[in-house]
Amino acid sequence: MDRPVMIDADEVAQRLCMSKNYAYKVIRELNAEQEKKGFPIIRGRVRSDVFEKAYFGGDRDARVL
Repeated sequence: MDRPVMIDADEVAQRLCMSKNYAYKVIRELNAEQEKKGFPIIRGRVRSDVFEKAYFGGDRDARVL
């Protein structure tokens, strides 16, 4: 299994076919959820596994490679 990596707004925007501004909103929301759970976050980036689970149900086949 691949290890999760930190993805930025460019990649989130590409994956969701949305604007970069919307991608930053998505990242802020996901990071807020992680912060409430007590996990450390990096502003402007989100863990790939958290993003995949939230938007694609963790389905690896939904990835754009």
